[in-house]
Amino acid sequence: MKRNILLIINLLFAFFVNAQVSKTVNVTTAGTLRTLFTTTEMTSVSNLTVTGSIDARDFKLIRDGIINLAVLDISEVTIQTYNGTGGTSNVTSYPSNEIPEYSFYNNNTGQRNTTLKTIAFPNSVTSIGDSAFYYCTGLAGSLTIPNSVTTIGNHAFYFCTSLTSVTIPNSVTFIGDYAFWFCSGLTSLTIPNSVTSIGEYVFFGCSGLTSINIPNSVTSIGNFAFGSCKSLTSLTISNSVISIGDYAFNYSKLISLNIPNSVRAIGNQAFYGCIELTSISIPNSVNYIGNLAFGGCTGLTSIHVYATIPIVLSSGAFNSVNVYACTLYVPAGSISAYQSAPIWGDFNIVEMAPNALPTLALESVNIYPNPVTDGFYANGLEGTGVLILTDLSGKVLLTKQVETNDYVSVGYLPKGVYIVNITTANGTIERKVIKK
Repeated sequence: MKRNILLIINLLFAFFVNAQVSKTVNVTTAGTLRTLFTTTEMTSVSNLTVTGSIDARDFKLIRDGIINLAVLDISEVTIQTYNGTGGTSNVTSYPSNEIPEYSFYNNNTGQRNTTLKTIAFPNSVTSIGDSAFYYCTGLAGSLTIPNSVTTIGNHAFYFCTSLTSVTIPNSVTFIGDYAFWFCSGLTSLTIPNSVTSIGEYVFFGCSGLTSINIPNSVTSIGNFAFGSCKSLTSLTISNSVISIGDYAFNYSKLISLNIPNSVRAIGNQAFYGCIELTSISIPNSVNYIGNLAFGGCTGLTSIHVYATIPIVLSSGAFNSVNVYACTLYVPAGSISAYQSAPIWGDFNIVEMAPNALPTLALESVNIYPNPVTDGFYANGLEGTGVLILTDLSGKVLLTKQVETNDYVSVGYLPKGVYIVNITTANGTIERKVIKK
């Protein structure tokens, strides 16, 4: 009997310990959140809603004092300016309307935040400070950043491994270095058309991402920006990008790559180790290809180059590529120049027809979804085009005229990889499509 009573007591104790405890507070004077909590509540509250005015001192209390906090709703607060030493980091000046730096990661103790699961932001916030959610490994599911935010700071969501999707609004113009570094759970990401550059290591190690669309506002892709995104199979780079940084897309699972006619420089090891890459299109705008830019791309079978004068390559630009199994397509009349050029001359070289059109890689042209189950859409075409669908051997499976947003049914095809080629008045668009 006593054992049964003790068991019941232990079960009840475990229930109360693990039960969610909610609290709603209104802070009338910023910096006074501590006065609204009892000592017991500091350890028991898991769901917190805050209204009124808060500053960096209140964020420090939330981070260090409310130790079991899982759900935080600050959607109705106003974040005030604070000057002093009582904030979340070593700085002494915290601007208004900013989630303060190190808000949920104590950089003095190096302690990860594993308890915080969700947060609702105020619509007045304009900036997410540096390292605000650094190592918040518990932050899970979908995250919506309000459309008042213009800046996402360096390391802002660094190693938030449980995030699965992030909605970045069109108000954001700056995403700091390492902002989403190793957010390995991310499977969905939209980069808005307001961002002008993608910094270094921003999405490095986001190994769950399968598709990336670089919008036409972006002019540069920083070093390691999408490095080690090892599930990436679909990439669209806009016709505004001028430079692709070192290691920018290394070790991805890209199958085909179309460099837009705006790119001038491809950095060192930019696509290094993309072993599933089979085809590349390099426009005549490119004047620099860095060392090992396509090194380790052992699956390459075709390269289309549209510069009549061969680009001078570093010695390892195509290191480990089987030049005997890879065909290099060059402009009509330039075969002799390529045969005489270092590295280029090692390939099996074929001249394109005099009227061959460059393969386009316009940001506005998109084949989606990809991978595909039953069918796909051809989106962003100007006017009409002729779509030819072939298998990898070149056998034509489908020919049809298409306009933008036309649906192409492929449900009858077996699983595998297919080539979509659309010819328009402006050129050809070639994509590989994976049929699941």
